[in-house]
Amino acid sequence: MGATFTRFSGEKGLEPRCRLCDSPRVKLRGAKRGRFVDAEFRFYQCRECGFLFVDPVTDLDIYDDAYYAGRSADPLVNYRDEYTNYDSTARRFEFQDFVRLAQNHLKRPGVTAVSAERPVNWLDFGCGAGGLLKYLRNLRTLNCDGNEAPVHPVGHDIGSYADRLRRDDGFEIVDWNELWQMPSGRFDIITCIEVIEHVPNPWSVIELLARSLKPGGLLILTTGNLNCPLAKLQGIHFGYCTPEIHISLLTPTLLKRLYREAGLTPVRLRYYGAIKFRFLKNLSRIRGGEVLVGLANFPPMVKLADWLFGVSAIPSAFKPLSRSS
Repeated sequence: MGATFTRFSGEKGLEPRCRLCDSPRVKLRGAKRGRFVDAEFRFYQCRECGFLFVDPVTDLDIYDDAYYAGRSADPLVNYRDEYTNYDSTARRFEFQDFVRLAQNHLKRPGVTAVSAERPVNWLDFGCGAGGLLKYLRNLRTLNCDGNEAPVHPVGHDIGSYADRLRRDDGFEIVDWNELWQMPSGRFDIITCIEVIEHVPNPWSVIELLARSLKPGGLLILTTGNLNCPLAKLQGIHFGYCTPEIHISLLTPTLLKRLYREAGLTPVRLRYYGAIKFRFLKNLSRIRGGEVLVGLANFPPMVKLADWLFGVSAIPSAFKPLSRSS
């Protein structure tokens, strides 16, 4: 496919500065050609903060209809099918996990007041083709310590589906500027699922989400774990290092630092359904993987997958009710 690129390195031949902390002390970790875009991509790591990033960056036109149909740089997931009928896909396990985590959080005393009269405002940042939005809309309410509180899903994305989710399906879809212009603290729950690795500067996203989160609210964030056993073993050849789209790669330690700088408190969530989904998704790349599907229902196998990929080790975040809480 054709592609256009944005260089962050200034003049050709010069090494870029760190896109996170702006340090000039960066190290070239290696280069590899894209699997879906025929170009060479270089992986740089900051010696100051540890951030691993890709240069050049593929422009946003890569997130077209083919991408959401699983015919482009993320062929393991068909986001369009997930939206059409999520119950027929493994993604439902991940959606169930997020709802479980949100409900558990909202049951905590003194976190945030929700009720039948006061809905749970839920932002799915990077909503893609809208699968989670549809799941939440169909769910209608969340059980918050015995109270059924209506859930109001809101989405944000820049891909080809954003306009049609607003126009054809009636979802509230907000762009970057609209989020910044909203009063701060609108959302009780924010999900940012496999998004932050797609943006050139993760700090800009963390800063915006921290502002958008209500005091007492929960940010559920997932991304690849650069410190997991597989990543340590394989380096830039780790399967998550897809340079056409995964341009910003983090460790749990660095993500915790970003949270704290944004006024958030890191929390570790224990996933199950989300890991089961990833396990089943990755089986699709293995010949004969369909015969192993039953292993996804075997808790020790899910625990092993969690350790190998470091899913639960990636921290999410809680916004304190006050700076001293």
